[in-house]
Amino acid sequence: MYIPKNEKLLEKEMKKISKTDLDKIMKKVEIIIKKTGNYSLKFFSRPRTITSKGPRDIVTDVDIKCQKMIKDYLDKHFKDYGFCGEESKEEKYESNKDFVWIVDPIDGTTNFAHGFPAYCVSIALAYKSIPILGVIYNPINKCIYKAHIKSKAYKNNKVIKVSKIKKLEQSLIVFGFYYNFDTDTERRIREFENIILSVQSVRRDGSAALNICYVAEGVCDAFYETSLHAWDVAAGIIIANQAGANITKKDGAYYDVFSRDTLVVSNAIIHKAVCQKLNSF
Repeated sequence: MYIPKNEKLLEKEMKKISKTDLDKIMKKVEIIIKKTGNYSLKFFSRPRTITSKGPRDIVTDVDIKCQKMIKDYLDKHFKDYGFCGEESKEEKYESNKDFVWIVDPIDGTTNFAHGFPAYCVSIALAYKSIPILGVIYNPINKCIYKAHIKSKAYKNNKVIKVSKIKKLEQSLIVFGFYYNFDTDTERRIREFENIILSVQSVRRDGSAALNICYVAEGVCDAFYETSLHAWDVAAGIIIANQAGANITKKDGAYYDVFSRDTLVVSNAIIHKAVCQKLNSF
């Protein structure tokens, strides 16, 4: 599990927040995430402007508009909470705030701009940088994933759990490549080679948030990727955690959502085997 049971400080602090309060917060998040996602769908495959943030990293006018919609809504309903969003002018986590929203208005912007049907809106609430609530919405199929630290994980209000696949060679692995191919390219290719030769099959669709949800619902058995930002993974991590997943760095250590280390999410049964393949050279 992502949040250790012996994390006494978190356990103590979370006693101050009731399940009822977290349920109410999640319902409010569902309202804005659906509104934002449905708005973005109007421009799917045809955003009005596309701007480059890097050699392969882009942002559209829809990303920026959606983040503003989300921030304005959350600021109105949760005045004392901080905000950290992908399209903020300053990509800064407000460490002076105990509660901070971590938002990706469109996870899978390249897919969105090209019309490839794999993108989502991701909203997480973190307490002292630890995700405690997450909601992810796929507007293409009207599918919503959600969970908080005192709930089960849900897909469209049905409880979801990770798969029970026991052997790596029978597993379906979903993964991602970071945009910057100048960073540790050889190592990442070796990791991919070790994985693809050891599993039943692999998938790569360009949305880390959705990929983590696929592991949470048991559609895929594991996910890994390096150099991810907090807004890519924070919501998915708490959803997967509540669905029974193991969530660590590739060496098996605790994964900090702000670390940019390689993230490994699995059904727990094959977790050690996946990590070994990622570290076997």
